[in-house]
Amino acid sequence: MDIGESLVGSYFKYVEGCKIVVYNCHLEEEQGEIDVIALDPQGEKVYLCEVATHLRGLVYGNGTQDTLSRVEYKIWRAFRFGNHNFPDRQCIFMLWSPVVSRGLAGSFAQLASSFARQGLPVEFIINKEYTARIRRLREVARENIKITDEPAFRLLQILEHLR
Repeated sequence: MDIGESLVGSYFKYVEGCKIVVYNCHLEEEQGEIDVIALDPQGEKVYLCEVATHLRGLVYGNGTQDTLSRVEYKIWRAFRFGNHNFPDRQCIFMLWSPVVSRGLAGSFAQLASSFARQGLPVEFIINKEYTARIRRLREVARENIKITDEPAFRLLQILEHLR
């Protein structure tokens, strides 16, 4: 697990109240993995998350088109996994990335709309939305001093309690 994945998993645990969060779930049927899987507290939704902590901007391959193709593939792959393993729950795909160019963000919005028309919820937690959610996690870390097994959350606790 990398630190970006730990941040996202910590968000689900400490902000959303998810009791079950799994990291780096390897896919048997296809190559690859799903970075973070979280089951909502009511057990009705499953969040299938790709975490891309690219600080110079999200890019897969050779630019925007390669990135879009790869993200679309990851979305389909995640929904196939979700439908197979969680047939009675609503699966929601999320891509979390702190730095995404304006052009790519616009293309992501179109991609999310295309999937929504097919009844498949896709959320891009990018740029300002990513920042807002991590700020919320920092607020929770400021209020919480209990020991945790989440490395990113523990680091936030320490940073928020420095004197």
